[in-house]
This record gives sequence, C-alpha cells and structure tokens, in this order.
Amino acid sequence: MTPRLPHNWPNAEFSRFVERPAVRWHLQVAGAADTSPSIEDALQADTRYSARPVVLLLHGTGGSTHEWADVVPGLAAHAQILAPDLPGHGFSSGGEQQLSLSGMAEALGDLMQALDMHPDVIVGHSAGAAVALRLTLDGLAAPKAVLGLNPALIPPPDIWVDMLAPLAGLLVESSWLSRSAAWVAGRGSTVRSLLESSGARLSDGQVARYTELFTKPAHCAAALGMMNRWNLPALARDAVALRVPFTAYAGERDLWVPTRELAPHVERIPGAGLVRVPNVGHLMPEEAPGVVIEAVRGALG
Repeated sequence: MTPRLPHNWPNAEFSRFVERPAVRWHLQVAGAADTSPSIEDALQADTRYSARPVVLLLHGTGGSTHEWADVVPGLAAHAQILAPDLPGHGFSSGGEQQLSLSGMAEALGDLMQALDMHPDVIVGHSAGAAVALRLTLDGLAAPKAVLGLNPALIPPPDIWVDMLAPLAGLLVESSWLSRSAAWVAGRGSTVRSLLESSGARLSDGQVARYTELFTKPAHCAAALGMMNRWNLPALARDAVALRVPFTAYAGERDLWVPTRELAPHVERIPGAGLVRVPNVGHLMPEEAPGVVIEAVRGALG
C-alpha cells in the first residue's frame, strides 16, 4: 500500500511514488512540468524542459527529502530536480540488500534508467555523498560534478548508534499505545539531543520532521542498517580513480564530520576541493540552503 505523507510535508506537491522491482520509491521531481499528475507526464509533457540539466539530491543517513525543503524550490527554476528518499528511509521501501553503498547505488541507477533522468550534477549530504561517489565510481551515473555537503567519508560518531539503536528497539517492540502523542513528545527531546550533537541548529519545525520520521521502525532500521553496511575503506581505495570533479563543503561547526578529520580524505581524491562554510553544523541543506543553491548553480555553470 502506498504510504501517505504527513500533513504539510515539505514540497509534497512534487512528490511521486515509483514502483521498481527492489524498491518502492518516494521521490520528488521539480523543474520538469512538475505539476503533471504522473511521473511520465512530468518528464515528457513539455519539451521546453528537455534541455534543462538534471540535479540529483541525495540525503544523509536518517534523513529524507525533507532535508531539501528550501533547496528544491530554489533550484527548480534552473534545472530538473530529482530528490528520492533512499531505500528504507522516509517513505521509500527497500530490503537489506539496498542498504549497502553498492546496493544503494545499484538501486538508484535502476531508478534513473526507469525515469530516463541522468544527472549532470549529483549533490550528496553526509552519507548521501558517499552514495554519490559510489554511484559515479561504479559507472551508474556520469555527472559533470559531484558535490559533498559535510560528506561522511569517515565512520559515523558513536552517538548515532548509542542513541538510535535503543530507539529502534523500542519502536519495534512497542504497541500502538506506546506511539501516543505523549510518548512521541517525550522522545522529541531525544531526537533534538541527537541532532544538536552534530553541531546543527534547527528550528522547532525542522526538528519535528525528524521526530516524525523516527516514529517509523523501518526508517530507524534502515538508518542503522545503512551505517552497518557501508564500506568506507573500499570507497576510499576506489576514490583515487574518480575522474569527475568533486567538491566537499565542510560546515565548520560540524561535530560529526569535523573538518580536520575530513580534509585528509578529500585530499586523497584526485583534483578534489574543500570549501569551509562558517557557522554551519552537520545539517547544511537545512541550516544553509542558500549556500547549497549557490554551490549547485556554480557547478551547473
């Protein structure tokens, strides 16, 4: 059964569900006659959009399309935007096989082929940047540029597992009564603490979106499964073969991917650049959407 998006979910007017053999995708398509009633119409109804470049936006572990709430509208006038919920996250389905970096990249490659949307620029936030690199290295996409926003090229912090694993366990074992408004409200402080541990500064509304997601056992399980299955040493080893320009944008307030630890990994990627962004924590797309929009527009040329 196709899930229903929560009331006032960001950019819901751009949302579509696409069934593929391995994943039922929730995605948002903007800038390509995006008000059409079907994905096929959205991509084919108006030839004026065919010459527009395609930008693929990939959120991080535990995130969803909501990360791009202010980015998608800001870019839709300049490009076709494809922003999916990664397998198992948000409102997309997906099994264990799709939670590894290579499995996730393969699933995304299948989606892009089905939609006939081939990205000129791939933007990945946190773990989404690792997926973007894997997608490109595996020949499943041929972008002109890859942008990493606080790219997770180092292992996730212990607090992710320490706080998320017990939360997932409670959700799986709980009855519907334990999902009452009071229980969710009490857990909201836990979600806020987790997000603030990254150095991010979010509004109450932004925190509420994560709280909404963490009421979903499948979402929590996918976040944990993704962290358990990604192979960063293999990615680092293979990244020396990257022949696509890669730019990492590092929030100087990021406590999960500190710039001092990220820099050596970026330096190993041929021709890669590192841009330091002041006064921004780990959740750059939500904290500084203007920075992201300008970075993408610069990459589009």
